[in-house]
Amino acid sequence: MQLVTQETIAKIADLAASELTPEQVEAAAYQLVGDPAIAQRVIEWLPEAFGFVLIGHMGEGITLPSTFKAKNSTGCWIEIPFSKEPIFGQAIQLATSMYHNGPREVFKNLALRSSVAVVVNKALNAGASLNGASLSPPAMLSIAAESYSGIA
Repeated sequence: MQLVTQETIAKIADLAASELTPEQVEAAAYQLVGDPAIAQRVIEWLPEAFGFVLIGHMGEGITLPSTFKAKNSTGCWIEIPFSKEPIFGQAIQLATSMYHNGPREVFKNLALRSSVAVVVNKALNAGASLNGASLSPPAMLSIAAESYSGIA
């Protein structure tokens, strides 16, 4: 199930990495996608995917999670496999391509906004060794667990 084309995700990545305000990025993403909930998902997933690609290429021996967390309508956190989120997979493909082929500035701007990149950066700045570390699943604050078929 593809919600958005790869080309549209790349356009939103360029917007998200630019000097636009978050409100301007949201408005432009909505214009490209046509659905505010899907546009928000693309905006939320892009930095996380870029952060995963950055960390995956660091050679630090870090184990990345295979799931993420989202709250359901009752306020409970639900753990969801990344395979349930097609936008994440597309964003990973885009991030991998940009990591190897550029534009590097877009890659860097998005990767450094990732919650997982922030955690890894703080640990490294504190002098911690990340060899053999496992990262916890990211919590997606703006995406409802019910967005994913069969999960509540």
